[in-house]
Amino acid sequence: MIRGLLSILGLQLLVAGCVTLAFLLASGPMAAKSAAIGGAIAFIPGAFYAWRLIVSRNANPSRLLRTHFVAEVGKLTLTFVLFAVTFVWIKDVSAITLFVAYIAVLLVYWLALILFKIR
Repeated sequence: MIRGLLSILGLQLLVAGCVTLAFLLASGPMAAKSAAIGGAIAFIPGAFYAWRLIVSRNANPSRLLRTHFVAEVGKLTLTFVLFAVTFVWIKDVSAITLFVAYIAVLLVYWLALILFKIR
């Protein structure tokens, strides 16, 4: 379980870095900053969720289910707070670039689900 979670997180960082680099080369520093923020907004809540599961991996099933719910609520809350903070406090952000990077990093989850189901 831990190896799978860490693999997904590593792939998310890789995708965030590649998207950021692509926007840097194609559109400049502001777009790269927006892409990096979007990638971070996708990565940080996912890392929080993974951390909560890893810490509770040996718990009994009822505690594990509760941990899952708490981690999911925390993940959604972190996502909302990170978007809010970004759009309120950071002025030079391209919303389109931010959301493209955010979606690209989130797609790693879906691709992992598809690949694991095939195997």
